[in-house]
Amino acid sequence: MGQAKQKRQAGARISWCRTCTYCCVLPKIMALDKPMYRRCAHIRDQGCSLFGQPERPAACLSYNCAYLSARLTDSPDRNRIPHPLEAGAYFHRDPVEKAVVLFVDPERPDLWKASVIPDLMRSVLRGGETLVIFDRGYQMIVQTQEHLDAIIARDFVAFAAAQGRKPDFPEFAEWAGP
Repeated sequence: MGQAKQKRQAGARISWCRTCTYCCVLPKIMALDKPMYRRCAHIRDQGCSLFGQPERPAACLSYNCAYLSARLTDSPDRNRIPHPLEAGAYFHRDPVEKAVVLFVDPERPDLWKASVIPDLMRSVLRGGETLVIFDRGYQMIVQTQEHLDAIIARDFVAFAAAQGRKPDFPEFAEWAGP
């Protein structure tokens, strides 16, 4: 019997997130005054110290990445969407912006390109949605499959930096990792 089954049978809460804290590190969380690329002050022991507490912000309460959402809703894609730690990225559908937002792990920026995520993003683009990629301080708005394929084939962040283009998010300059 696996560790997760043993813990579940013992009554322990099992999280689909495992030790992933990308959503607590990479994006800006206005309710907590947390800038992008900064570890949330509430991360404790690979999880949120505010989890289940009344002071946990609504933005955090309502957020689920695509991986977590697929599992919680028993989506047909639940076995297709890779765990963020295995893919080096996570994504979600932004209901306000009508876009899919992809955050890339700055320490493993090419890993997502070798996963199934590019195929999933191509289907997003075929459906007429916009893709927004956040990668090492840069934001890329992608609206065509050709543009996505160019990003996958080439390290656009390294290219932009070599051209002297400053990051869209200067906070990244102080990146210290998760």
